Amino acid sequence: MGIGLRVGSLVSTLVVASNEPGTPDPIVIVRDTVLYVGSDGEVLLGGGDPPEGSEFVSSVTGFVARVGDPEGVAASDGTRYRAEDVVASAMRSLVRECEPLPTFGGRDGGTPAVVASYPSMWEADHIADLRNALNYSGLGEVALVSDAEAVCAWFESEVASKPGQLIGAYHVDDAGATVTLVRSGVSSGKSFRFAAGRGSSPTSQLSTALGAFGWLPSNLDAVVVTADGLVARDDDALRGVADALAAKFGVHVVVGPGPEQAAALGAAIVAAGFRSSTRPNKPIGLPPSYDVTEVLTAIRGPLLPPDMMADREAALAAVAGVVEVAEAPDVVDHGDVGALDGDAAGEAEKAEKPEDVEGAGGRVVVKVLVAVILLALVAALVVFLLL
Repeated sequence: MGIGLRVGSLVSTLVVASNEPGTPDPIVIVRDTVLYVGSDGEVLLGGGDPPEGSEFVSSVTGFVARVGDPEGVAASDGTRYRAEDVVASAMRSLVRECEPLPTFGGRDGGTPAVVASYPSMWEADHIADLRNALNYSGLGEVALVSDAEAVCAWFESEVASKPGQLIGAYHVDDAGATVTLVRSGVSSGKSFRFAAGRGSSPTSQLSTALGAFGWLPSNLDAVVVTADGLVARDDDALRGVADALAAKFGVHVVVGPGPEQAAALGAAIVAAGFRSSTRPNKPIGLPPSYDVTEVLTAIRGPLLPPDMMADREAALAAVAGVVEVAEAPDVVDHGDVGALDGDAAGEAEKAEKPEDVEGAGGRVVVKVLVAVILLALVAALVVFLLL
């Protein structure tokens, strides 16, 4: 048995799975990536009812993209936190939904292992920041693996006909695409990041990644397409990306389950002790109830500001390199959004919003203009009376 989890930009997923014959179907838990903090300091990912005797006082979102940012991320009450601490608290909230963990069933016979995936394009210092935050929050036993490596573990367990293949992990989000090449379960160097609307197609992006390592398209065995954010809802857009890659390279291309949940499922397979090169495994798969828990059914409020929602179709087209649009903002405004435990948070800090400063400046200018006009009218009246 293994536990895999992934904190995504809009949706976070935990999967409990086993590849032993006769075991139940996997358990899939899906939560909005909004962390709420109670008045007693307890946190909860995705909302729901606050802890008994408490109430939600703050919330935070958009924190995954802020990991490593020295400015951190602002909660709904203006408090700023280190984003990696918020991610660690989100992961802790997910793990708590499985507690108490059994003392048996793990790959070593004891408690099941927990593996969390992180965005494949993260630099080493981002990974180290998250590792330190997990250690500090009491999750030192949680192992980390990239999204691409987790997804490819799922592919080799569920789909591949032979181990040790060269697999392209093509991950799409609302701001662009990330291409990672994985061989025998290990990423081949750094991932390649392509911003949306820069004119390059998925096929040229994958060709660029292959060429950087001196590989030809004929060296590629398969491609797995996954997604995160709004584009993950668009089955037609993702299927179009998959079809384009299959037609160009003549390889097996699949769209990962979810497709946001493929990394969490793959992480559970890694946690269960999957080794593609040494032994066959019973496919794990997702449970029959998956359609019920699928993508983003519980999001509250607008996912994007109204002006960006109006451009949704253009943004989706830009993912495939068709048109050029502005990149999405790092932080999605959910209105009232959440914070983390006080013991894992930095010092509270509130700053005046730029728009407030601009508004105050505008009001000062208006007042000055009104005063000048009144003085001019008074002067004109005095001159008229004297004449």
